[in-house]
Amino acid sequence: MTTFTGKTVDDAIQKGLKSLEIKQSEAEINIIQVNRHGFFGIGRRYAKVEVAKKPESNPENNESSKTVHQSQENVKPEHTEKNNREESNQQNKSNHHQNEHSNYQKLDKKTVVNNLIDYLESIVEQLGINASVNIDAQNSKHIKLDFETDKEGLLIGRHGLTINALQELSQIYLNRYGIHHYYVELDTANYRERRMEVLEGLAQRTARKVVADGKPVYLDPMPSFERKKIHATLAHSDHVETYSAGREPHRAVVVAPAK
Repeated sequence: MTTFTGKTVDDAIQKGLKSLEIKQSEAEINIIQVNRHGFFGIGRRYAKVEVAKKPESNPENNESSKTVHQSQENVKPEHTEKNNREESNQQNKSNHHQNEHSNYQKLDKKTVVNNLIDYLESIVEQLGINASVNIDAQNSKHIKLDFETDKEGLLIGRHGLTINALQELSQIYLNRYGIHHYYVELDTANYRERRMEVLEGLAQRTARKVVADGKPVYLDPMPSFERKKIHATLAHSDHVETYSAGREPHRAVVVAPAK
């Protein structure tokens, strides 16, 4: 039998039938592996099946022809029964994966965080970054994870694009597995503190420009925690006011003359 792979079991079977130029009723099919979607692409697995053409019989007389005819009549029920078994096996495996997912949701916070750390390390490894992730700080509402790597610039990305994306992904991960109202922060090489200093300077420079020109200034889109820093820096100014405009992920801070 020849092995074929596909995104789903049906895709793999159709590839086999097309390659062998046969109909499904003429094929012997053996499912080797059921597909799995994984989480955000991690752990994804394609379906794998074996497909071969059923052996043909050559009747030599009427009696043997009758036997063959009866045998052919039995092919469809056998194949249907086989399909039912295969579908049942697929359903059992699907239920097994669902049960695994359900059990995973019931894990305690510590276990989920440890799984998140493994998940992050596997992602950055695929980005070509060798890094270890450690818990830097933790309380009942917040956890800070620190990356130790010699490729901080690549991990951070332009204006923090990469590390911010990983942070958002981490938040989704925790929420998906039952950890809600728990803020996760990712950092490396003290980037977050340095970034807050940059944002504070940006806010002050922008405020001076707004006062001088008398016109509002729209800053570049930022994640919510960076927008909060801009708002907080200028919150007590008598000369300017701030507000956010737009929709995520393009939501930005506007610094305008005070009314």
